[in-house]
Amino acid sequence: MIRLDIRERVVKLLCDYISIPSVSGEEEELSERYASDLERAGLEVEIDRLGNVIGRRGEPEVCLTSHLDTVPPDEMEKPFEPRIVDGKLYGRGACDAKANLAVYATLAEIWDGPLEIIAVVREETDSAGIRHVLRRGEIQANHVINGEPTELRPVIGHKSRVEVRLCIEGEPKHAGSHNPENPILKFCKILHDLHETLEDLEDALGIPTANPTSVHSRGVATNVTPQCLEAVLDVRLNTQLSPEDLERFFHEVEGVSAEIRAGAPPFVLSGDEPVVRALREALSARGLPDEPITWPASTDAGYIRNLGGKDVVVFGPGSIDYAHSPSEHVPIEELVDAVRVLYDVVECLSS
Repeated sequence: MIRLDIRERVVKLLCDYISIPSVSGEEEELSERYASDLERAGLEVEIDRLGNVIGRRGEPEVCLTSHLDTVPPDEMEKPFEPRIVDGKLYGRGACDAKANLAVYATLAEIWDGPLEIIAVVREETDSAGIRHVLRRGEIQANHVINGEPTELRPVIGHKSRVEVRLCIEGEPKHAGSHNPENPILKFCKILHDLHETLEDLEDALGIPTANPTSVHSRGVATNVTPQCLEAVLDVRLNTQLSPEDLERFFHEVEGVSAEIRAGAPPFVLSGDEPVVRALREALSARGLPDEPITWPASTDAGYIRNLGGKDVVVFGPGSIDYAHSPSEHVPIEELVDAVRVLYDVVECLSS
C-alpha cells in the first residue's frame, strides 16, 4: 500500500466535492472534477454523453459505483460549505453519496492494481445514468459495490419503489345522504383491499408496503361529498409483486385511473456470493459488524442486478437516516474505515 494519510486525503476530497453543487441534472462540474481525480490516480477515464464518469485500470474484478447527484438543499443551512463538528462532516451530499466518491478516489490512489470506478448522474431522479451505463455494457467487473449510506453494513437486498397516482371519480351528493360513490370511501376500501393483497406476498425482503403520501379531494362545499379524489401512494415492491401486478389490481377497480411510475427493481442475494464473503471478511477483520442486511430504500443496485446481471452489494459510510435531511453528515471514522475495508475487498477479489 502506498503511504498516504488516508484520513487527511478522504476528508479533503469530500470537502471539495460537497463544495461543488450537483443537484440532479446539474452534475457537469463535479463530473469533470471527479474525472480529473481518477485520471490523477492512474485510471483511464471517460465522461459519457450523460455525464457519467467511467474510470478503469487493467482488467478489473471489482467495480465501485455511486452517484454524483444530490437532492436539492432545501432548508439546509450553507449546504455547499462543508464543516466538521464533533468528528462529523456536514454538507449536502456528505453521506448521500459523495462520501463514496471520496472513498473510491482515495482507494484508487493507494491501490495500484486493476480497478473500475463508475460515478453516475441522476440517481436521485430517474436513474438515467446507471441505465445508460448498463445499456452500453460499461460495467466490466464481475463484482460490484454500490455506494450508499449503509453505516458500513453489507446490504444484500432491497425493495423497489413505485409511485402510484390515483384519480377516483365520485358523485356529488348531500353529505347527509347515503352515497356509496363518495370517492373518499372508495379510496379507503382500495387501501384496505390492497393491504390485504400485500399481506400474502412476503419474501426475504418482507411484505410489500403501500402508504398514501398525498391525498386531496375536490368538492363544492363541506356538506357535499366530493366529485373527485386524487392520491399518491408510495409502494415498495418485493420480488413477489411487480408493477404489472399493481396495474392489474387497479385496472379491476371501477371508477379509478392509476398512473404507475416504477423505479429500480428489487433485488436480493443469497449472501454466499464472493463479493459478499469478501466484504464480510474485511469488516470482521476490523471488528466491524458484518452480518448482511436488507434495506428499506431503493438504489441503483436494483438495476445493476436485474439489468446488468451482476452480483452487487450496497455499502458505504453514513446513515440513511440523515440522507436528504437538513443535518446530513458522515462520521469521519466511517470514511477512513470504508477506504481500508474496500482496499481489503479489492485486494482479495483481484488476487
